Amino acid sequence: MFEVIHKHNGGFVFFATVSIKGDHFVYLSAYGQSASALLEKYLEGQRADNEELFAEWDKSVEEASSQVGFTATLEVEDGYIYINTYQNGIGISVEAGATHKLQASRSRSIGPRTPMLSSELSEGDNESADEED
Repeated sequence: MFEVIHKHNGGFVFFATVSIKGDHFVYLSAYGQSASALLEKYLEGQRADNEELFAEWDKSVEEASSQVGFTATLEVEDGYIYINTYQNGIGISVEAGATHKLQASRSRSIGPRTPMLSSELSEGDNESADEED
C-alpha cells in the first residue's frame, strides 16, 4: 500500500514519511509511548492484535493520499496519531515557503547585526585599553 521513505523513533514520539503510489507523500507522527509503538507496528505491517484500529488508519492514509492539505488526528491509548499531507511534499507549503523566503530576504537587507555590550563589559574594555597606553 505504501513505502516508508523515512522514520524516526524517539520513544515517546515517532515520525514517518510514507510514499503512496510513488509520487504522493503522507506524514505520520505519534505522540505517547503506546501511540509510538502502535505506529511502528502499523508501518511494519504487524496487524495481528490491532486489525480494526489499523483499518481506520488505512482509511485516513488513503484519504490523505488523495487530498492536498489533508490532516487527521486519531486518539489512541496514551496519545495521538497525526496524519498530514502538504502542498509540494512534506513540511513546507507553498505559502509558508514564500513567507520564509520573504523573511530571509528582509534579514539580508538589514545587514549584519553588531552585538551590544553591557555597560560593565564596556567599562572593563576601556580600563584595559587605558592600561596599555
